[in-house]
Amino acid sequence: MQLIAPAALLLGALLTSASSLPPHIEELIKRQVPAEPKGVKTIKSPGGVSIRYKEPGKSGVCETTPGVNSYSGYVDLDAETHMFFWFFEARNNPNEAPITLWLNGGPGSDSMIGLFEELGPCSVVANSSTSILNPYAWNEVSNMLFLSQPLGVGFSYESKVVGVIDQHTGYPVNSSKPDGRYSDVNGTRFSTTQLAAVGTWEVLQALLEDLPQLDSKVKSRSFNLWTESYGGHYGPAFYKYFYDQNELIKNGSSKGVELNVHTLGIINGIVSATIQTPYYYEFAANNTYGIKAVNDTIYSFMKMNWEFPDGCRDAIKYCVEGDRSTPDGLAVCSQAVGICRNLVEGPYYVSGRNPYDIRAMSNADIPPEPWIAYLNSAKVQDAIGVDINYTSTNSPQIYASFDATGDWVYPELLEDLEAVLDYGVRVAMVTTSATGSAARQSPWK
Repeated sequence: MQLIAPAALLLGALLTSASSLPPHIEELIKRQVPAEPKGVKTIKSPGGVSIRYKEPGKSGVCETTPGVNSYSGYVDLDAETHMFFWFFEARNNPNEAPITLWLNGGPGSDSMIGLFEELGPCSVVANSSTSILNPYAWNEVSNMLFLSQPLGVGFSYESKVVGVIDQHTGYPVNSSKPDGRYSDVNGTRFSTTQLAAVGTWEVLQALLEDLPQLDSKVKSRSFNLWTESYGGHYGPAFYKYFYDQNELIKNGSSKGVELNVHTLGIINGIVSATIQTPYYYEFAANNTYGIKAVNDTIYSFMKMNWEFPDGCRDAIKYCVEGDRSTPDGLAVCSQAVGICRNLVEGPYYVSGRNPYDIRAMSNADIPPEPWIAYLNSAKVQDAIGVDINYTSTNSPQIYASFDATGDWVYPELLEDLEAVLDYGVRVAMVTTSATGSAARQSPWK
């Protein structure tokens, strides 16, 4: 890699400085220090876990269909782990409808994106503080759980800081002139897919154990997990971990609520860095829309950094073959992420094209996000049981922590997908372009 090091370092520096900046806070929120929510109910479990919740629908927030209940608030696993959840009953037959967990990707993307922009019970009218019902919401047929995970994403928090957001880092800092109360977290606590799986399992256990008190109508334990983007990591690894925990419960080695794992759905998932990474440059230059997002020089640069000795392809191989539990192995995987993201994936962002829709430019608001201001209104925050400003749909702390562990390139999740299929779980991979290649090259296709 010595031959391209100067160019690589320059490009990497430019990309890093551009991508590390958080969203423009003034445009996202009307700053204020939120008041403590009133009327919060608490369910305490013998193991020390507690659930703090409110019923937003009764205050006219989001799901307002008559007779359909919703619950939001926190699962407090311990003094430093407070995970935000929002649960919606199915509009039809909630007693027997399955429970579906929705997770956005990132890593560090909040599932409120899915709730308000994709499949939740409501959306927010632009330039308004009003929500409207979504007639195509998934809770038409399923009880829906939206979880802000890992810890530090969205309203989930380890501790709270009354201060300001550093606009260069996205992190909250103390200030003599505070403009809000913000979530603070040690990103290394849940900095891998495997650690995130453990945290999510513990939240599910708490909610399911106390579900009879929270919502006695919901009887089913049929469980689905749907996720997207980095959910190509989350989905297979989470379901494998859930299955392993189910087995421990069955044989008496562990206590808990057994999940009847039914369906795993992955939308445009990042499953295999080995298979999918080359398609960053291939799709950028050769796609079905006839859009040449990068010129021939940039295309060749991206391709070279994939194929070159000790380039991205080799770096991924070194990571997968190494031992990430050791400092050296961790460093190898983290280096692989830097090489691949900066030098193979990264040049696409210089094109100005939207990474989620090549037909649009990167500054296009697709879809618009009026729900961010909605979540910062005093009425809504009180209704959902939070006292933290909502500052970003994506956590820069969590994203950086996952990159530091090399999680993007390790582990390879195809093996976990194969295991999940062997368990008899139905798997749906809704894929386009590069992600489709992972499914086509799988031995179980």
